[in-house]
Amino acid sequence: MDVSLADGVRVRDVERWVPSASLLHSNGDAMDIAVRDERIVGVRGRAADRVNRGRLDPKDRYGWQANHHQDRLVRPLVDGRETGWDEALDLIAARSRKRLPHQIGFYTSGQLFLEESYTLAVIGKAGLRTPHMDGNTRLCTATSAAALKANFGTDGQPGSYEDVDHCDTLALWGHNAAETQIVLWERMLDRRRGADAPMMIAVDPRDTAVAAEADVHLAVRPGTNLALMNALLHQIIAKGWHEPDYIDAHTVGFDRLCRVVEPCTPAWAAGVCGVPAVLIERAAEILGSARNLFSTVLQGFYQSHQATAAACQVNNLHLVRGMLGRTGAGLCQMNGQPTAQNTRETGADGDPPGFRNWANPAHVEDLARRWNVDPATIPHSGPPTPALEIFQLAEQGEITMLWIVATNPAVSLPDLARVRRVLAKPDLFVVVQDAGLAPCPHPRLAVSS
Repeated sequence: MDVSLADGVRVRDVERWVPSASLLHSNGDAMDIAVRDERIVGVRGRAADRVNRGRLDPKDRYGWQANHHQDRLVRPLVDGRETGWDEALDLIAARSRKRLPHQIGFYTSGQLFLEESYTLAVIGKAGLRTPHMDGNTRLCTATSAAALKANFGTDGQPGSYEDVDHCDTLALWGHNAAETQIVLWERMLDRRRGADAPMMIAVDPRDTAVAAEADVHLAVRPGTNLALMNALLHQIIAKGWHEPDYIDAHTVGFDRLCRVVEPCTPAWAAGVCGVPAVLIERAAEILGSARNLFSTVLQGFYQSHQATAAACQVNNLHLVRGMLGRTGAGLCQMNGQPTAQNTRETGADGDPPGFRNWANPAHVEDLARRWNVDPATIPHSGPPTPALEIFQLAEQGEITMLWIVATNPAVSLPDLARVRRVLAKPDLFVVVQDAGLAPCPHPRLAVSS
């Protein structure tokens, strides 16, 4: 059980341990916060948790120290001056009442607790009734949501970390888990060092620790993931390693997939990807003979050419092999932030909560009953507004109140000069909900910590 305490503090000095979870990386490790004299003095991993089993990522171990930084806010600011909570919240409420629903926008984050994201969705969708709500997950893991929706109709993950404990093959597609999900990587290494070690395939242009551990490392040229996936599917189908009964029972479009990948031989892919055909054939054999395959996908696929198509082909690989819906067989289109998935599941982005579809009247009516509002209250007349369009609408003056939650678009969005000009518009009322004082050019700013 990993423990990290402030200098001079021993375990016996801790007055109480407060249960919490990490919001600094996508594993979302459970931890207990050490408290002494009403101050955070350290953390420890929670051994009974099913996700991290007492282990902590370096961000978990040391991120708590930021709470003692001089920039950590403890009271709201209005127009740069410190004020009380009542004044700040009254100001936000008054400004929101003066605006129509389409004049209000929310830019949310994958770094909130699930309960906070859900509450935000209720406020935005049922309270203020705005159609303009999206998250910074639009920047990093929109591919995950798009691919899962394309293949399965919804973006819930068809896999679990527990599958790592039971699979006989691990495939990491553009996922450097040794640096981005360290606790998950340690869990994989537990299996690799055990008596019944799973095979491992890594797709990454670089020589990472994951690549060094893998039985087959496919060091593709950047931007050629889709060609590789097509070749792997070609081999699995050509060699008869697919599952016709599963395909007939659970999928559509298999014939079209066959036509797409038919010309994509390993020899063809070798020329495109810069990977020897023999390695592609070996990887296909491992994938085709796996009894329980577990895959993870991350930024190497998401932040690349034809990203959604490549991620969809990972889903298709699992579908043609029947590697879903049982212990040890599944996949995770990973997220970059711990609750990026919850941002989408709870409705803190554009979609309604609980995997509901805004275009399905029955879904909207069901949600309205649960929220005790008229269905017309919930925005569903068209597609949700994506993040960059929200800022465009603010630039055009259609959105006049922008609520930014636990993220800083002034340093993270594309075309920063333009974004900062938007935030500095005198007719745009900006609410920043954050723990620290981040630089922002807007002179009339309400900050809630």
